[in-house]
Amino acid sequence: MGFLLLALIALAAFVYRLHLRIGALEREVQWLREGASVEAPRVATRRAEPVRAPAAEPAAERVAVSPPSRERLPEAPSPSMLARETKAAEQESSAPNRPNVGGLFEQLVGGRLLIWIGGIALAVAGVFLVRYSIGLITPAVRMILAALFGAALVGAGEFARWRPGKVVDPRVAQSLVGAGVLVFYAAAYGSQILYGLISAQTALALMSAITVAALLLSLRHGAATAVMGLAGGFATPLLVGNPSDSSVPLLTYLALLDIALFVIAGRRGWGWLAVSAVVLSFAWTAVLATMAPGHALPAGVFIVLLSFGGSLVKAGEERRLAMLRPAAIGLVELALLVGRLDLGLPAWGLFAVLSLGCLVLAARTPENRLLPALALTLALLLLLIKAIDLPDPMLRFIAAGITLVFAGGGLVGALRGRDRGISVAVASTGFAGPVLILRLCQGDLLVRPGWALLMAALALGPIFLAWSRRAIERDGKADAPSVLATGTGALLLAIAGVDLLPLDLVGTFWMLIGLCIALAGQRTSDRGLAGLAAVGTLAGLVWSAVRVFDLWAASAMALSGDPALVDDLPPLGQGLLVLLPAALILLAAWRLLAKSERLARVALAAGGFAAGAVAYLLYKHMFALAGPEDFIARGLAERTVLNQLLFVAGWAICHRRLPLPLLSDRQRWMAAVALTGLAAARLVWFDMMIHNPVFVVQSVGSLPLLNLVLPAYLLSAWWLYRARRVAGNEARSGLWLTLALAALLFGVMLLVRQAFQGAILTAPTVGEGESYSYSLAALLLSLALIVGGIRLADKPVRIAGLALLAVTIVKVFGLDAAALTGLLRILSLFGLGVGLIGIGLLYGRVLRAEAEPGPGAGAAGSV
Repeated sequence: MGFLLLALIALAAFVYRLHLRIGALEREVQWLREGASVEAPRVATRRAEPVRAPAAEPAAERVAVSPPSRERLPEAPSPSMLARETKAAEQESSAPNRPNVGGLFEQLVGGRLLIWIGGIALAVAGVFLVRYSIGLITPAVRMILAALFGAALVGAGEFARWRPGKVVDPRVAQSLVGAGVLVFYAAAYGSQILYGLISAQTALALMSAITVAALLLSLRHGAATAVMGLAGGFATPLLVGNPSDSSVPLLTYLALLDIALFVIAGRRGWGWLAVSAVVLSFAWTAVLATMAPGHALPAGVFIVLLSFGGSLVKAGEERRLAMLRPAAIGLVELALLVGRLDLGLPAWGLFAVLSLGCLVLAARTPENRLLPALALTLALLLLLIKAIDLPDPMLRFIAAGITLVFAGGGLVGALRGRDRGISVAVASTGFAGPVLILRLCQGDLLVRPGWALLMAALALGPIFLAWSRRAIERDGKADAPSVLATGTGALLLAIAGVDLLPLDLVGTFWMLIGLCIALAGQRTSDRGLAGLAAVGTLAGLVWSAVRVFDLWAASAMALSGDPALVDDLPPLGQGLLVLLPAALILLAAWRLLAKSERLARVALAAGGFAAGAVAYLLYKHMFALAGPEDFIARGLAERTVLNQLLFVAGWAICHRRLPLPLLSDRQRWMAAVALTGLAAARLVWFDMMIHNPVFVVQSVGSLPLLNLVLPAYLLSAWWLYRARRVAGNEARSGLWLTLALAALLFGVMLLVRQAFQGAILTAPTVGEGESYSYSLAALLLSLALIVGGIRLADKPVRIAGLALLAVTIVKVFGLDAAALTGLLRILSLFGLGVGLIGIGLLYGRVLRAEAEPGPGAGAAGSV
């Protein structure tokens, strides 16, 4: 070790001597260049003097071998030649120096790095001198020698800087002074930590003095000395070691070092120096944070101080510290401390102190505006982890502290800060986050009403924040802070409703919250609040729909052919409790949100649907079909009555027979179309297809003609034809006519079937008389359609009757006549022939009347 130390010293001396020789050569070359530049003007000046007659040849020889005399000067160059030479010299001097790779390596290593490496070697030598021991000298003597060595290095640096009459590279002085400062630090630190030669107070005083000296020397010797002090200062504890049971001495040392570096950086404008000090200090604290509590907690205190100091120091114009965000690094390291299992509340306290500081920093400078959001995110994440893994009775107090710090601080920033949007977000999340985490993970801390009251009280904070922004101009756009605060308050109230209200009323309560938000959005012209209201209302609708899921399941099964029995439906009381308040709130929203046409239409549609669901549930419970027997006996009657009620309601709304003064004309028309269309769809799907009495066993009644077929089909056909007469366009008119003709034909044929089969129409056979009766009924129906079309001036009805007549003729000639024999066949064909001739004569008159021009020509065929 001693040999290595001597070798390093010798190498440093040799390099220093070599540097002096190179400096002397550089000065000599510079002196020669300056002398050449001085002689040139003298020649130019002498050129203007009168020139004597040329001397003889021997005189020229004397000029060649002896110094030139003032009387015998050579002929001056011409002005043009002098200008060319001057220009060439200027171009040569101004040409960029482009050294090759070897030159660059020589400049970098030989011209720059050797001095710095030498300084570092001297510093390392001094550090190892502190720890070197072979038993010959005591530790006290070694520390004195180390201090003397450091003083010698500093003195050599000062001598190199102020050496009279000599030009020395300033990097030599900088490296020597930096190494000396490092050795001073090592000597003081080793005297107290390694050998106990001095007390902690003495070591603190010595390091303070060294810090002041380093500060002064750095101001004299520039950035290089500061770099040496930076590297040596942070490497000293690593090289010397720390056998103490506490990290307080090390942290005190780091604090003094940081103070010195911050002062230097602020005085000289070296932002990079402050950044380096912060980064290296956080590297030390990251290591200490993983150690025992005796080291970790003091490191936490140091992290708080370093975060504040690094955030407040101003060094240079680069604002590198602002980009580094020291407080953000401190938050992350303190979060690691809080995540440990052996620190508890002290770690949380340190995190709270730094979080409060982040709120203050965010209010001071815009660069730190996101720090509170980061602190809150880390706090909630830590609270969630601890609430899941380790149930702790102190968590309620920790959650209260998080709420107090961030909700209170964010509230102040939202009301007075410069960036109020982020403050609103922090405050809103601070109000809601902790209580929601505890409610989710540790719900047994309070009873359900207690949770509800707590969340309702906390909801007042975000609601107040939203109210405080009521005067902001939106112009139809969304104000994000208002939407966030309102949504947070609504969320807290919604969860409070789950804990406080019966589950069947929760959906209604959510819809009521959505209505309140919609009213606020309408008043402030905030599109974001309108969307939030839609989300809340939709959530309430979904909740209510889930509570009466059996109703939708039974309705879906009914569409597939399985009758909806009363046992498949939710209880009447539950259904009314869920659906009736929801319908009332939605209809109230329709009226209160009249200025927002889109929301009003959606509310009206949803409220109408909910009201329809209430009416349907009441109707099903009133008929109370309990099993297959009830379905056979009363299934058709149940469907028929419901269809007729729908037809009547549609007709009454359309013709203003039902007092609904709040509906506009268009809304009346749409409601009438919806009700009539629903009745028609039920008629086609259930009564004509999946529950047709011909295929499904159902009682239509035992009396001929006066049975359920008459209202179920024929009366429905009449309603549908009335809908055709008031239809707004030809397409809808044709649809209603098609449905009416189908219902009429089904009804007539089913009346014939009932006359032969009785109440149940599912017999597999068709008798001969029944078959002929179908033909006769079809013939009479076609005649009725033709006559009715003529009387009503409805040409499509006439055409439908004519088409039915054609089909009937085919059936009679193709099937019925072939089956008859004798007199019956003759009479059948005779009657058919007479009837057809009469119909033909009647139809011919109609066609001729339509063909003749005149005012009434088109009356017979108008639609």
